[in-house]
Amino acid sequence: MGAWFSMIDRLRRRMRAVLLAFVFLSTAVGCHRIVGTEPPPEGWANAAPTVVEQVVNRGDDQLLAVRQGELQAWIKVPAVGADVGDFVLLSQGAPRYDVPIPELGLTAPVVVDIDRVQVVDEATAVRTVAAQIPKEAIPIAQIYAELETRANQPVVVYGTVVKAPSAVGFTWVHLQDGTGDASLGTHDLTVQTRQTVVRGQRVAFRGVLRQDVDLGFGYHYNALVEDGVLHE
Repeated sequence: MGAWFSMIDRLRRRMRAVLLAFVFLSTAVGCHRIVGTEPPPEGWANAAPTVVEQVVNRGDDQLLAVRQGELQAWIKVPAVGADVGDFVLLSQGAPRYDVPIPELGLTAPVVVDIDRVQVVDEATAVRTVAAQIPKEAIPIAQIYAELETRANQPVVVYGTVVKAPSAVGFTWVHLQDGTGDASLGTHDLTVQTRQTVVRGQRVAFRGVLRQDVDLGFGYHYNALVEDGVLHE
């Protein structure tokens, strides 16, 4: 019985690590290395002000344990002299799994390789994140908490695209913004749209919030944003 619970715990920690990789950074970018002060074309990928908590220096690279709000992840970035306590802006990245960190004698469930990073002060980190989010956007956790009162009303939602399958003439965009509870399913919100997005893109959608939507064939949504249009 103990071995069974140990296996379940390892699986739960692995699934959480994979989720964190998507919430943080999500999708692959080009393999060329860029360290610059200008934001990448798709914008910075930070979901919240991101602070460095641990540093492993490796010559041309740095391995950083960073925290975004309540989420923590390991990232590998070009060496920019980041120190513990610094705030960083990050481009999107490509996750690797079960990565040994011999300097610390541990294996990280996920390390996200990021090509573009900028060390900034806290005020800039806060300002940059705030500038990306429309002021009328409602956090995903709040959408679920207020679902009954907000149902059938227009909403604006914002987050990272974690997947976007196409079916029956629509794209079904799953957004996560770092809020909500994964164990309750309140961390992920689906937007029905005819517009094109890619995994890892940070986007805002305007649409009509629906509650308890059953599309048949096993597709049921406690919350669904219908007729989503990318919010400028």
